[in-house]
Amino acid sequence: MTERPMRLVFVNHAHPETPHISAVRVREFARACAALGHQVVLLTETPPGRAPDWTPETLPAALKEHDWRRPFLLACAPVPGRLVKRLREERMIAPMRKPLIAAAYLTRSGVFSDWQDGSRPYWPVLATAFRPEAAWATFLNTDALVIAREIARLAGCKWVMDMKDPWSAFIRVPLRRLIARRFSDGAALTALSQSHAEEVRHWFGRKPTVIYSGISDDFLAAPAPHPQTRRILIVGGLYGQKDLEAVIRGIGLWAKGGETVTYAGAEIERFLAAAKTLSDTVNLETPGYVDLTRLRALAADSVALVYVRSPRALYQHKLIELLALDRPVLCLPGESREAHAIADDLGGKLISCATPAELAAGLATTPGPFSVSRERLADYTWKARAKQLMKIFETLPD
Repeated sequence: MTERPMRLVFVNHAHPETPHISAVRVREFARACAALGHQVVLLTETPPGRAPDWTPETLPAALKEHDWRRPFLLACAPVPGRLVKRLREERMIAPMRKPLIAAAYLTRSGVFSDWQDGSRPYWPVLATAFRPEAAWATFLNTDALVIAREIARLAGCKWVMDMKDPWSAFIRVPLRRLIARRFSDGAALTALSQSHAEEVRHWFGRKPTVIYSGISDDFLAAPAPHPQTRRILIVGGLYGQKDLEAVIRGIGLWAKGGETVTYAGAEIERFLAAAKTLSDTVNLETPGYVDLTRLRALAADSVALVYVRSPRALYQHKLIELLALDRPVLCLPGESREAHAIADDLGGKLISCATPAELAAGLATTPGPFSVSRERLADYTWKARAKQLMKIFETLPD
């Protein structure tokens, strides 16, 4: 294994400015690997309506002049194409749409071929002007895998596939094994969680290395003591409507009157519509997305933190961030054994609930003040996880 700086290309469809979890994993790993001294090009799509910063002709000089203490962002604009856009936006009747989607996968290995085509002129430039030693692409869509594989082929290096989203949730049944075989030439595989690793083993027949996403170093500081009120803090995406309504019913069973229910997330209209049954009993607050400072303040003032679990996602990284806030964490539906193992490792309190009554009982019996292990939490930072990721690249077979 070498500890010398490496030249790496990371590929993710979501631009780092995208206000969505899809942008976070690769963006933060790119930053963390750059901070460790490696040269990282982060290739994404441009935000809607924005022109690329570089052309293939200007890219070599830009790479040469770049300050590699941070990643080089190469955002590529998709080539205009109405058909693939209509397919993705479901602006086509189902009998026509399904065979056309299948055709897009069979002929181009993805439904974002407009992004593939927009990035294609940059591939040989990266191969010769940057000379990457490895490429890493995360499965937000299969087109990212195509791009990383082709850049690696041109550069004569290895590429690694990352499973961030469940293969079976995004690839249609008849195509799952066929498309998986097309990406069987990756030198290694990484996975977001043990649950994602099982998905990889099932469809790809190979064992990946689990590389959990990290957390900001700011979470390592213990939250300041604060007198608790009768506040429940709901955090993040709200996912299934039935599950959201079950969470609201559970809070309603727990509430005596005068409590505060705060939703810190982007789906404010959905939350208010579901929580209207509580409006005569509790105070509803919807600050929207909040930064860490505000989240800490809200959590310190809360009896417990609650999130709606998405079983389809297999593993939700925000669990670690919530546990780091030193408050009991409740979820509905119930969490996986993997999630509970992480909570136990940190010394956190995770309560899985299957029904509104279980949620109400969990809220009524939440433990008093406690603190998760800051020493164990340090193993979940982006820097710590980036070191694990780099071991994959540093030990790729020749």
